[in-house]
Amino acid sequence: MTYRAQHQGRPRGHTVAAVLCALGTLAMAFGAAVLVGPRYTGGAGPVRPAAASAGTPADGQGPTVPEEVRGPGFRARLVPVAARGDGALDLPDDARSGAWWALGAPAGAERGTVLVAGHVDTRRAGLGVFAALHGLRVGAKIDLIGANGRAYRYVITARRTYPRQSLPPGLFSRAGPHRLALVTCTGVYDGTTGGYDRNLVLYAAPARRHGAMA
Repeated sequence: MTYRAQHQGRPRGHTVAAVLCALGTLAMAFGAAVLVGPRYTGGAGPVRPAAASAGTPADGQGPTVPEEVRGPGFRARLVPVAARGDGALDLPDDARSGAWWALGAPAGAERGTVLVAGHVDTRRAGLGVFAALHGLRVGAKIDLIGANGRAYRYVITARRTYPRQSLPPGLFSRAGPHRLALVTCTGVYDGTTGGYDRNLVLYAAPARRHGAMA
């Protein structure tokens, strides 16, 4: 099903927050494993991104905070986020921006998942930047632009959809092989619950594993 077909029938003027709800529910369910260290809540203090706590080498070649994501047909500023007081991922309201899970892996890390998420649409803006994810296929190239000015290239290796309350906990981990995960809403819109019933996840591996330069 294409995104256009999924979008038809959705009441205009209703904010879609399925991604926030799905990631928030998972964060609450796996709180001990996901929110490593202090549990960040609304107003409890600043988020300490993984790259910031580890430090970035002076030569700018090490892991760094991702500030922008670029791919075929889209480009979005990234905001580091943790969780709100209720455990929900605190996504930015701006449909032109995305969120980077700051307690996960940074761009260019040796291990762990760089989790980037965004709304597919919002009440004020209509379609969001992350709606473009519906058109991306395996093999598409994605660039994360780090705070050090370097572009880290990834190649999409898989597309998966999950029920909005059943995202894999590994998406929130700093362990395992390094990868990028891009998340947005998909599936059928439910006006009763105010959200789509599934999440689209695009998995991407560092381009150097595919014989391309990052």
